[in-house]
Amino acid sequence: MSYLVLARKYRPQTFEEIVGQEHVTRTLANAFAKKRVHHAFLFCGARGVGKTTAARVLARALCCEKGPTPTPCGACGPCTTIAEGTAVDYFEIDGASNTGVDSIRELRDGVRYQPAQLRKKIYVIDEVHMLSTAAFNALLKTLEEPPPHVTFIFATTEVHKIPVTILSRCQRFDFKLVPAARLAAHLEGILAAEKIDVEAGALRLLVREAGGSVRDALSLADQVIAYSGGDRITEARVAEVLGVADQALLHDLLAAVLRRDPATLLTTFDAAIARGVDLFHLARAILGLLRDATVVHAVADPTGLVDAAPEEIEVLRALVKDVPRPHVIQLFERFAKACEELQKALAPRLLLEVALVDMAGAEPLVPIAELVDRLGEMTKGAPPRRPAAAAPAPARAAAPPPAPAAPKPRAPGPYRPPADSLAEWERLVGTLPPGLQARCLQAKLLGWSDRAVELGLAPRGLGLDVEDVGALKRALAAAGHPVDVKTQTVEASAPSLADVEAERQRQTQKAREDEARKHPITEAVIQTFGASIKEIKVDG
Repeated sequence: MSYLVLARKYRPQTFEEIVGQEHVTRTLANAFAKKRVHHAFLFCGARGVGKTTAARVLARALCCEKGPTPTPCGACGPCTTIAEGTAVDYFEIDGASNTGVDSIRELRDGVRYQPAQLRKKIYVIDEVHMLSTAAFNALLKTLEEPPPHVTFIFATTEVHKIPVTILSRCQRFDFKLVPAARLAAHLEGILAAEKIDVEAGALRLLVREAGGSVRDALSLADQVIAYSGGDRITEARVAEVLGVADQALLHDLLAAVLRRDPATLLTTFDAAIARGVDLFHLARAILGLLRDATVVHAVADPTGLVDAAPEEIEVLRALVKDVPRPHVIQLFERFAKACEELQKALAPRLLLEVALVDMAGAEPLVPIAELVDRLGEMTKGAPPRRPAAAAPAPARAAAPPPAPAAPKPRAPGPYRPPADSLAEWERLVGTLPPGLQARCLQAKLLGWSDRAVELGLAPRGLGLDVEDVGALKRALAAAGHPVDVKTQTVEASAPSLADVEAERQRQTQKAREDEARKHPITEAVIQTFGASIKEIKVDG
């Protein structure tokens, strides 16, 4: 008898046996209990998490002689023929190789006939996202209103490629990656049933490489079992046969980085490559270890947050115990950038080696508070930032700015132009009728005295007639400015009050930047750290 791989030998036969998908299996089991089973299902998720297995269990649950039931017996004719793939009314179709509309037309023609042996005709289309647009369109009507003896089950790893018209006609179930602890326990039970001795570290390494996929974990286990030849499966053997980095190698590399020992670091790295460790896998594993080191450094009890045994966590904690947390994060960020560049590097090994040496030579980051304290000590006795004469007098506590109020008539007494004439003019123009407002916006405010507001009009622009001037005078008076309005024709290049104000602000900005450059603290920072000024931002 030919050998049956673990993934097929231990394929779940009931909903309860499917690992890590309780949110799916419980829903389906309750649907059978309440007799609310849908006619079309969509199973989506990563590879090897149980989509096709769940489809077969669902088919057996529908067709079992004791059913429909959420617990198929597994011994009757329908259950055994579906499990063996010999049932004439159970169809598993590969969507990747039957993408055309003709295949779906044949399916559509076949659903009209009653099942020959089973209670229902069941069509399982794997990788359904590979169907063409025409094939999906041909399936729509049948999928929405199929005969009562037909059930559709679709499976896909790329649900975003499926038309919404198909999605809306199916019950969708999202299969999750199996958590590491659940997958390790499942794999341990299967190896125990096979009477195979395995180290805990080897199990964790197999689970880490499976990435949440049950099928991948069992396939890797088959490979390692064949390599071990009946001997105990150790972590070192798993790492050797799979060409991956074990925890001991990763800890040695991290220890060399933290000791700033590039010689040992490169020697360890070279030995790992010589034994066949994949460069890209090693880079991901190092990045994952730096993440775990950050978590261990930040959290008192990282159980559940770090996929490692308690003894491995303690080793990691001892490695980073005397290392500042910002430095660990700095190492992670540096290596993450190197990993991004690794995919497009012409010489990935060289890039990875230099990235490791760079981490070993990285200076720990100094907290900002400590730098400020150092600068404060260096600049004790330095002159104040502004001359004493220019320093503002002690003021009362600043009050919040008042809310804008409606214009009020001016108080009795001699009239004075507003301090910010430009802002007052813009506010006043905003209260004018639209037509007059448009003409005033084209005018330049040339000046505002205690007698008149002076406006400059472009030679070919919108002019102001006598009525406009009168309306402006009335608006000024209502706002508390009883002054005349004078107009004159000016060229476009003539400076306005806004131009003068902008030039004044530019001069003030330049003066404050020059002051910042010459400040003692700025000069001390440049001298101490060999820095240079890239940009100066001045508030206000």
